[in-house]
Amino acid sequence: MIDEAVKEVRDELEKMNEAIVNIALFGQPGSGKSSLINKICGFKNDEKEAAVVGVETDKTVELAWHEAKGLRFADLPGYGTKNFPKDSYFQKFDIGQFDLFLCVTSGKFHQADTEFFQELKQRGKVCIFVVNKHDELWEDDATIEELEQRKRDDIAKQIGQRVDVLFTSCRKNTGLDELINEIRNNLNGAKRERWERGAKAYSIKFLEEKRVVCEKYVARAAKVAALNGVNPIPGADIAVDLTTMVALFSSIREAYGLNDSSLAKLEMSSIPVVVQTANMVTRFATKEGALRLLQNYAKAETTKMISKYIPFVGQAIAASLGYLIT
Repeated sequence: MIDEAVKEVRDELEKMNEAIVNIALFGQPGSGKSSLINKICGFKNDEKEAAVVGVETDKTVELAWHEAKGLRFADLPGYGTKNFPKDSYFQKFDIGQFDLFLCVTSGKFHQADTEFFQELKQRGKVCIFVVNKHDELWEDDATIEELEQRKRDDIAKQIGQRVDVLFTSCRKNTGLDELINEIRNNLNGAKRERWERGAKAYSIKFLEEKRVVCEKYVARAAKVAALNGVNPIPGADIAVDLTTMVALFSSIREAYGLNDSSLAKLEMSSIPVVVQTANMVTRFATKEGALRLLQNYAKAETTKMISKYIPFVGQAIAASLGYLIT
């Protein structure tokens, strides 16, 4: 029974980690789709960009995949072109696999984008319209509000209906929070949690959502430790605690964008609490670090291992200690 319970909770953790959010971007070249992907993932110019995990560029296939932090983006090639005719496009690129679509534009809206959107609409797919490079919107004797309204009117005219249009600037970091929240609102369950952990926070509100989902992860990991605390195999609980704890640290580091480069910068801060926190994350985010952390609770772990063999009360103590330590 204990093994089954541990497996059930561990499956929940794996479901959280294995959930992948698949998003496709379409629109004309030069609209800044790649920059948008990197901004969503939180990569800066001096850091590693979203990894290109699959690019084929022969005469029949041209689809670029970018993946980071459980977020998977596809930059779709032009719809209805000579190489990618309309009648085979949806099958060739398995359009049904995507959770939602971003129509990204920075100039005039094109007929091909209109036709692709209409196909998506017929298939019940969610499409979010994004006007990127908002900082480049400018015209003599026209306010920014007037220019934005023209964009909305143009898109409405092209697709034949009014839709919400988001305006973003990767250079100025504007509109990104609205876009990230709009995507979040169109996801459910494990995929929404994955998005909250993986997408960069551009507001306190989204940072709070990220904290909540990370706390949920910690609670599930602690539940694994509690159930494993009554594992009848001597020593097995310590091994599982280590595995769970390392995965826990790794997941939370990734959620907050705490890579080695950013931690090194934080360790040089003039604010003592920032330095202390960065040092703690660096120390405990490896298997060796997690082992040192557990050694700090050696007495409690010893009590747990002894008490687990005392029927009922001993197992309750063991489970409680496993939960609290994690």
